[in-house]
Amino acid sequence: MLHYQFENELKHLEQITSRLVRGSPLGIPYWRRRVTALSMHQRLVPDGASRVTRLLRLFDQIERGAT
Repeated sequence: MLHYQFENELKHLEQITSRLVRGSPLGIPYWRRRVTALSMHQRLVPDGASRVTRLLRLFDQIERGAT
């Protein structure tokens, strides 16, 4: 995966999080898998690891209902 591909995918996932709070037809497990797949490429951008971790924590909060 190239730097720009990683960045674009991560930006997309960060943008959809507000919609996930209201519910997603695909479900949190789908989005979690997408973020987890990015984790092996997180070194492509300087803040990649922190952004991936933040998204995964947000998904945990959504699943617990603590939005």
